[in-house]
Amino acid sequence: MNLYIIRHGETDFNSCERYAGSTDVPLNSDGIRQAENTAKILGNINFDVIISSPLIRAMKTAEIINKYNTKPSIIIIDEFAERNVGVFEGLTREEVKAKFPELWARQCTRQLDDAPVNGETIRQFDNRIARGMNMIREKYADKTVLLVCHGFVSRMINRQINSLKFEEMHSFTLDNCQVVKYIL
Repeated sequence: MNLYIIRHGETDFNSCERYAGSTDVPLNSDGIRQAENTAKILGNINFDVIISSPLIRAMKTAEIINKYNTKPSIIIIDEFAERNVGVFEGLTREEVKAKFPELWARQCTRQLDDAPVNGETIRQFDNRIARGMNMIREKYADKTVLLVCHGFVSRMINRQINSLKFEEMHSFTLDNCQVVKYIL
């Protein structure tokens, strides 16, 4: 499989460095422009399928890219939604540190089985992403696939593909509408 992973275009939460997580925030005008520019760059690649997170920022990016491509189906796979960061959603890091200092301190130790209140643990999130990856490996093994997802999702996929330890995964980051290719 040729797997292209793209992070969705910019949102107002991204530009203000707010945790979006599972909050369904739309692309802003810069995000739409980024998606259109990336769509033109990817326009010469014949994707067999485009897979998207169910969140609007990813789905809109997928739709924009699809306008410039061979118009394959866009498949929504819930497993590729961004990590739910519970009470952190909508807040900046500074706001989280001020409002939830003990919880922030625990999160900074990157414990795999600890989560913000009402959020997912890293281990739960990793297992969800692994389920999604197994689905696309089984169904699209010999295809060219575009996956439109999120920053932390792409980080977790990169960790899994490259067999990185959890503490090593944070060195990988995709900017908005940045693309990475894997051959699986």
